[in-house]
Amino acid sequence: MQSEVLTIYNRAKQPIGTAEREKVHTNGLWHETFHCWILDDTAKEPMLYLQRRSDTKKEFSSLFDITAAGHLLSHEQTEDGIREIQEELGISIVLSDLHFIGQFRCIPNQVKIIDREFASTYVFTAPIPFESFALQEEEVSGIVRVPFREFFDVCFQNQTSMSADGFIDTNGVREFYKNALSLIDLVPHSLTFLQQVSLAIEELIRERKE
Repeated sequence: MQSEVLTIYNRAKQPIGTAEREKVHTNGLWHETFHCWILDDTAKEPMLYLQRRSDTKKEFSSLFDITAAGHLLSHEQTEDGIREIQEELGISIVLSDLHFIGQFRCIPNQVKIIDREFASTYVFTAPIPFESFALQEEEVSGIVRVPFREFFDVCFQNQTSMSADGFIDTNGVREFYKNALSLIDLVPHSLTFLQQVSLAIEELIRERKE
């Protein structure tokens, strides 16, 4: 399979060339990613959707993460990252449906690679029934919802766990999932990153209520 080619940047997010994805991660080169968090803010308690990464993923298998995310290729613009939502979740969303909440430096704690991302981050606000998700098997193995306020408090270490419910796909069979999740169940993003995103989502929720 042909290797993915990414645009690489300096720390000021100025483009300085391109490189294959493996080299980008081996050498810790800055690159751009697309993140989309799905948030149901129609209920009294806003609910945040998390994806469970596939059991076969090389990095962070079976851990919970951003609803949909992916790398931007060298020929793509930021908005092209919306393809990740369709590919990973089987949900069709247009760019005008998304709320841009900022670009954040995302550097997950990893051992085998050095992943330095400029993460262009969006939020889609709508309730989505679990049966509407058509997951990309090699990428995603489940979807859960967590109360946003509990997610926020876990990220700021005001509490140790958050309640989650949803489904896990095991060998093509969807099984109901309900459990308490803590930071060790999430992809190990830095607390700074998680807190910045949480604050931005909180601000969006407040703006939409005004």
